[in-house]
Amino acid sequence: MALGGERGTVQYSLINYATEVGWKYVKPDEIIRMRGGEESLLLKSIFSDQIQRLNCGVVDGVRADDIARRLTHVLPRIEGNLDAWEFLRGRKTVFIPSEKVERNVTLISEDWEENTYHVTDELRFYNGTHRIRLDVAFFING
Repeated sequence: MALGGERGTVQYSLINYATEVGWKYVKPDEIIRMRGGEESLLLKSIFSDQIQRLNCGVVDGVRADDIARRLTHVLPRIEGNLDAWEFLRGRKTVFIPSEKVERNVTLISEDWEENTYHVTDELRFYNGTHRIRLDVAFFING
């Protein structure tokens, strides 16, 4: 680790602080496996498990996959930002055929202890056009 370098002064400091307050550090290669490759930004199984747990009786595995698809395919414009924000605020819904009603979906619990927290460094992402590398990435509920 080079003193004064970005990795030593910024990345490691952020990761150390995050792990001290309860975030779980995951190595970059393991994060790629958990995401199912560089093309996804969600920790797939964690996201699916958490969204089903936080929306018991509303979201099953199929609906969790649909929500993951909807969330990861928001438009890369201001409208997409609004869609993502609405997901995070619990304003997006899923249709429950048996009840013939739409139900709001919670992605992040207001009770912080009900959420899962992961952090990694050197995250690589490929959106189909551009390759992106993040120094540090934080995941809440996958």
